[in-house]
Amino acid sequence: MREAKKKFTRILLNNWGGIDHHIIELNEYVNLFSGKSGSGKSTVMDAIQVVLYGSLAATFLNKAADDAKNRRSVLSYLRGEQKDGTANREGRDFCAQIVMEIEDTGTHITNCVGVSFEVGKNDQDIKNHGFFSHSGRMPEDGYLTEDGVPYSIVQIRGLTKERARSEDNRGYGDINRIYPSKEAYLNTLYEVLLGFIDGSRFVTMEKSSIALKMTNGTGQFIRDYMFPKSKEDTIGKISDQLGAYSEIKGRIEDLEKRIAMLAEISESNRNLTQASADIIRTEAILRYVDIENQKSRLESRKQDLEHILDQLKSLNGKKDAMEQSRSKATTELIEVEANLKSSDYGQKEKQLKEMERTIELLRQNSVSWRNLVQGLTRWEEDEVITDYVSNPALALIGQFRAGDVTEEDCAGLKRRLDETMKNIEQEMDDLRSDRSELAKELSEKKEIVEDLKNNRKPYKKSLKQARAQLEQALSDQYGRKIQVHIFADLFDIQDEEWKNAIEGRLGRLKHSLITAPEQAHDAAVAFRRMKQFEDVELINSAAVRQTDPRAEKHSLYEAVTTEEAYVDACLKRYLGRIMKCQSVEELERVRDGVTQDCYSYSNFIFRHLRESDYNLHACIGTTVSKAKLRELEEEVDKLTYRLQEISVDFDALKKAQSFERLQQEPEQIVALSRSAEQLEEYFEKQERLQQELRELQDGSLVAALKEQQAGLKQKLAELRATENGLNRSIAEFEGSKGRAQSDIANGQERLENLLEGFIQNEALEDEVTANLRTQSEANYRSQKNSELAKLEIERQEYLELRGKARMRFNLEYPTLGFSGEEKSNQIYDDLLEHYRQDFEPKYKEEFEKQCEQVYRSLRDNVIATIHGEIRAAYRHTREINRMLSRIRFSDSVYQIEILPADNENGQFYEMLMAPELDSKIVDPYGVEGQISFGDEDFYQKYEQKIELLTEKFMPEKSDDKQKQNNRKQEMERYADYRNYLNFSMYEKVTDEHGNEKKNPVDEMAGRDSGGEGQNPKYVALLAGFAMLYMQQSNRDSRIKLVLLDEAFSKMDKERSEVCLRYARELDLQLIVCVPDERLQSLIQYVDSVYGFRRHQNRISMMHIDKGDYLKMLEGSEAEQLTDEKENHEITGNTVLDTLGIEGK
Repeated sequence: MREAKKKFTRILLNNWGGIDHHIIELNEYVNLFSGKSGSGKSTVMDAIQVVLYGSLAATFLNKAADDAKNRRSVLSYLRGEQKDGTANREGRDFCAQIVMEIEDTGTHITNCVGVSFEVGKNDQDIKNHGFFSHSGRMPEDGYLTEDGVPYSIVQIRGLTKERARSEDNRGYGDINRIYPSKEAYLNTLYEVLLGFIDGSRFVTMEKSSIALKMTNGTGQFIRDYMFPKSKEDTIGKISDQLGAYSEIKGRIEDLEKRIAMLAEISESNRNLTQASADIIRTEAILRYVDIENQKSRLESRKQDLEHILDQLKSLNGKKDAMEQSRSKATTELIEVEANLKSSDYGQKEKQLKEMERTIELLRQNSVSWRNLVQGLTRWEEDEVITDYVSNPALALIGQFRAGDVTEEDCAGLKRRLDETMKNIEQEMDDLRSDRSELAKELSEKKEIVEDLKNNRKPYKKSLKQARAQLEQALSDQYGRKIQVHIFADLFDIQDEEWKNAIEGRLGRLKHSLITAPEQAHDAAVAFRRMKQFEDVELINSAAVRQTDPRAEKHSLYEAVTTEEAYVDACLKRYLGRIMKCQSVEELERVRDGVTQDCYSYSNFIFRHLRESDYNLHACIGTTVSKAKLRELEEEVDKLTYRLQEISVDFDALKKAQSFERLQQEPEQIVALSRSAEQLEEYFEKQERLQQELRELQDGSLVAALKEQQAGLKQKLAELRATENGLNRSIAEFEGSKGRAQSDIANGQERLENLLEGFIQNEALEDEVTANLRTQSEANYRSQKNSELAKLEIERQEYLELRGKARMRFNLEYPTLGFSGEEKSNQIYDDLLEHYRQDFEPKYKEEFEKQCEQVYRSLRDNVIATIHGEIRAAYRHTREINRMLSRIRFSDSVYQIEILPADNENGQFYEMLMAPELDSKIVDPYGVEGQISFGDEDFYQKYEQKIELLTEKFMPEKSDDKQKQNNRKQEMERYADYRNYLNFSMYEKVTDEHGNEKKNPVDEMAGRDSGGEGQNPKYVALLAGFAMLYMQQSNRDSRIKLVLLDEAFSKMDKERSEVCLRYARELDLQLIVCVPDERLQSLIQYVDSVYGFRRHQNRISMMHIDKGDYLKMLEGSEAEQLTDEKENHEITGNTVLDTLGIEGK
């Protein structure tokens, strides 16, 4: 005897789609709706779903059509809208109902459930509707008034009140009412009217059966509908322990991260300190070498001074004796010359001296002329200057060289040379301007190179001052160190091909100041007062982050990277819409773009980016670019060489200023040109006068005086020569004396400077002395200088490493207020020691306690629960397989199989099914299936898997709601026992020898387009509904409704018959929609058949008498069908037409 159930007996439709009023009678088992595509079958199926789901959404309507053009809405059904744009109930107000009648086969209590609508002619959506239910059968008037108009909602409310007082109200629960909310309706529908079914699973399975897809495997279907998810609140039970565990673990991880980062800083500082100590020691050794060398030089110079002083004393004595001899000889010469002058010879000699003065004057004029000619010749001979001299000027210079000169020639040449000099001076002005510009550029680049060598960015002085002043203002306001950054320092360019384009497009924006979003507003307030910095800008990082900018694909944003979230938002804002392009055509296709060669397009304007922005002033990067330093050093070398070339050219032209330009008067120049001829004439006169003097000298007295005069002159000359030699020697020694005294004074001062503040170290001094005995001072000094250079490089490297480590730490933990520029590392070392000694033991102890609590909670609430659910799933599988074994397809039977998951979740299966978990305890407070608290063998055996599973249940730390929801869903997934199993179906076949074979059907059901592929899907579907409706108690019966649209499309007659017989054995009530061509093969296996037709936007339905139809198929009406058989094969369409179902 079959158990009681709730069956749907009738469906009423008032003003729904192409139906004005119709009541459909349903059989307890298989009901078949047959008709052509578009005949109205889905119209009825959608109406049923509206009532069963309590929903007016369009997401489930006409799903079997799988055609976006055929999508429907509840309002379009109510108005009867058609594909041609017309509507049956357009332009008028009306009411409508969908009602389903339900009868309990055990108690024979009948109830009705439905929905009522009131639609206005101008309504754009459904404004007035109500879901309702009432006891008893449908009213005889079919919810129509005497005028044939559907009930209004007020009338429906009156009906419910009337039924509440009638004798039909024999069930339990308040069902005679219009429900105020969807929730209230669904609670009553699923818990009372339909028999306490799982509403969520019911809706999901009905939607799946109506739009059943053959492209999905049966495994997922079996998992979702035959093995429901546990309703145990596993996550809630361990949430507190997980939260505490996650918090303390986060502290531990953060603490370990801080310790690691501080240890890196400390290690870098130790290396830096050691390198600095080695540098000090090496410098001390070099100072010892310098001191010893200076002492040696000072002693040597003192000895040199003593020798010089002895030599000066000897030379001064000789000089005194020589001066006495010279004075005596001078007196004698004066007396002899006086005697000669008193004679005739003296007069002639006087004339000769005057003539010699004239000759000397003419000789000087001749020399001046030669110098003038030689000066003019330089205009011809200088390879650089001669290019500026005109040919007429060169011809005149040739005349001057020949001595043929007139005053007109002098004036003409002077004019032409002045013109030449004017041209040269103009060229010099141009070179001077070029040299000034190059010198300025060279100075600027040298300054940048110097900054880069010292690990500094070459920012403008005003920018550095603005940054420091703003940082100080914010730090004073907050009472701790607040970092103010330059935007370019906070990100790196990871694609060098686009480096210039990014540098150029950012322009002066990269030099903008920026703070963390938390200080952005206060920074803007403080910056407003800094009016002197007109060329500095401040980025509002909070506003940029608030806009949540998005970067487009293939934009410049893809070429940069940063570790700061707010900087990343700024990069998306400023670079995320600038597209990377390769050609002008690509630029024209985007709104904002740039090429690698810095050709930019924005606001419909093409332009070349300024080279200085991406060359000289390129500064993007968290560290100084060594490649940029090398590039600038090469540019400095080139500029230096070019500046030298300009200086050489300038100096060559400058020499022209010293060339002869005929500044004398023309008559003076003409006179100089004739001085050579006059000099020859005076030489002849001098010869004659000297001859006369020689004749006078033949006398004895004059001869004696001349001889005495000559002797005295010779003696004086010798004395003067000797005296001059002594004076030169004395002067040389005096100079040597001064230099020696200066060297001694300077050496003493240098020695004192070397010794100033220098602490003697005997061991170090002995080391230096010992090394100087075995090698030369030069070699020893060179060796130590090399060591010092290497140590300086190491110190710089350690300094950079410490700076980077500090920056990473301070960026990660800005609230500590460290700047990263501290000279001492003490605050970092103290903080590291503080973490290691005070915090770590405390957190470790708390963490161990939390680990123990989490393990016990996970063990008792999660692992044990999943273990029990998996074992229950195996028992459930055996029950399902016993049910499936009752139905056979030819020689095969379908069976369900569950196995350990073959993905990463399978790694937990062994632990979840461990034998230790079968040790049960039952106590007044325990639950059967829990693990014994004293058993630690399980933890020791699966410690690694337990820790890994624990990580899966860690809550999300982020405040992002989306991330929290995603994390919660993942936690629920790992708490679901199905996560660790694979579900499948196989076909068990017995051959002629009695051997059984297992043929997996999951892939066949997913990809096979034939009936063999659909079999497992329908078997699983029907078994799933049977499990959903399975009675868990005898308190109340349940519905057993299954909706199938476009069913059995690829299955043959035999397989379709087996499926329908299987559904009947499972006591299911089916409503099946099929096309007309399937009616003939299915009708003998169904209990009720309705034929659907559509004509002039109206849907007609007729109940087909199954007996008459079968008799007709057997030939009792063969005469009526003779003509049709001669023309074409009998189809469902022909049968329906024969039975009188026509489009009327």
